[in-house]
Formats: sequence, C-alpha cells, structure tokens
Amino acid sequence: MTLTMAVHIIFAATERRQQVELRQVSEVTVERSWKEFTGKAEIVMPRNIRILNNLTNVNYSDIFKNGDPVEIRLGYGDGEPPVEFTGYVSDVSEGVPVVIRCEDEMYQLKRGNVSIVSGAITLRNLLTQAAKEYEIDCPDVNLGAVRFSNVAPIIVLDQIKKDTGLYSYFDDKILRCGVIYADQSDVPVVNIHLEKNAVSESLNKKSETHDVEIKAISILKNGRKISATVGRKGGTSVQRTYIGITVLAELEKRANADLKKYQVRGFDGSITLFGIPIVQHGMKAYIKSEIFKNMEGTFYVEKVVKKFGTGGYRQELTLGDRAV
Repeated sequence: MTLTMAVHIIFAATERRQQVELRQVSEVTVERSWKEFTGKAEIVMPRNIRILNNLTNVNYSDIFKNGDPVEIRLGYGDGEPPVEFTGYVSDVSEGVPVVIRCEDEMYQLKRGNVSIVSGAITLRNLLTQAAKEYEIDCPDVNLGAVRFSNVAPIIVLDQIKKDTGLYSYFDDKILRCGVIYADQSDVPVVNIHLEKNAVSESLNKKSETHDVEIKAISILKNGRKISATVGRKGGTSVQRTYIGITVLAELEKRANADLKKYQVRGFDGSITLFGIPIVQHGMKAYIKSEIFKNMEGTFYVEKVVKKFGTGGYRQELTLGDRAV
C-alpha cells in the first residue's frame, strides 16, 4: 500500500492578518542538530497557491514577516501529521520561487540585550538570566566570574561553548546546555537494516587503527577544571567535556572508555531513510547489514535533515558516537 504524503504548515494569526494554513508546498527542509545552536527550516512555495483567498499575484513579504510564529507538520496518511518544527519566520526571499526561512526558539535569543556581571555564577543561574522566558536543563556547575554588557543572549551561549565545550540547543521550548546524547542511556532506538530500510547511504568504514587523540576536560562544581589527554598524539583531535569528575585518574579512565569507541570497527557518515520511522537527533540508531556484517552496531544520531517535496519524504541521518 502506498502512503499519501501529508503536510500542514500553520502561521499563527498576528495583529496584521488572520491565521494562514498551507497544505501544499513545493519543498520543505528541516535541519536540527545538538551541535548547532539553531534548528532551521525552509519552505519553498508553489507558484500558484491560495493565500488568504487570493490565487496569485500576492506579495508574500506583506503576508509573512520576520518573527511570525510557524509550525510545520510532516508525515503520511489522512490524519494530522506529526509536528516536525516550531519556530519563527527569519527571512522571506524575493523573486520566484518564494522561500520562507525559519528558525527555532534560538531566533528569540539572537535579539534583545542582556547585561550579566558576577564574581561567581552557576551555569543554571547564567542561563536563567540570559534566557528568562525558558525552562533550563543543564548540569549543576559553577562557571566562576562572568561579565557581559549589552549583548544578545546567544553571545552568552557561544561564550559558554568556548569556555567549557558545553553545547546549547532548544528542545521545543526547553533550553538544554551540556545535555547531549552522551549523557543519555534511555533514549529511543530506531532499527535500520541498510538493505531493507535505507534509501541510500554514504558511510565511511572505520578501521581498528583509527588514530584519535581525546582532550578531556572536567568542569567541577566550584568552577575549576581538570584536564587530561589520551590516545595517539597527532591523531584526529576530539574534545570531550565531563561534569563533576574530580580525580584525574577517573577522568583518564572515562576518556579512555570513549577512546575505545573510535578504535572498534564500524562506520560514520550518513544514512537516508523514508519519512518513517520518525528520527530526531540524540536518538540511537541500531545499524544492521547483510553485506557489511562487521559494521553492525548502535550509534547516536548527531544530526537529522528532513526533506519533503516532489521527490518524496526523506530523512538524512548523520551518525555520531557509538553507543555503549
């Protein structure tokens, strides 16, 4: 049985216009990763589409403005498709075709200014002051002294990443910092049989001699840091940030455990699936192959790019670390 593709895009009502709903588009792309501050979406409009009871010759830039809320639903079947993106319009292109670019809640943190000065501040307190409207999910660590004067909140997040290696991203309206797949043991697993489930793959085989040097940093609750380096000097450099490991020997042990993930046979790269099952970054993907039996394993999904359009509905998964 062939499933019918379904799209439902909702631009909530604003002071200048009523709610706009689209069930026909040329193409939609949604891109999300914990390594990137901002989740993004792009909507390519058909040439002839009914917008606010008009067929053609509409000025899209008058209808869609930067900051307009948007919800994108993608899927299959006759029912309401699942939500794949929520955020705000960030740009409306001119010309044909019309492209509406969108960003998730990070759009709001790129605007406005905050000033934060403290001789000693926790990560949670800093994020709470920088992103006052949002729920915060982060480790309990002290960052020491900070000074920010009239900067956009995202500048604070960027400085946190530079100083500590902790990434920030939005999960719906929850701002998560330093909470990525490496910290999760109970995240969902999607089973992928390469020959049966994958539309295509561009995987790179790893060998047992893959040279990696891990630079490990542990952030202590009092704001201090300890560091250790393990692996082959001069190899591919990977930084790992840990929270609350106070003993150097334990930090080295944890870093060596992560190092083993890079020294086993396996692969990295990307796999393209159909629109189901739904996959999000941070999930685990169990990979199985009849051809490459030695490449079987479970990997975390680092990034997902979803494309919906005339070519079908596809999900491109970028694999990250091997899961324990």
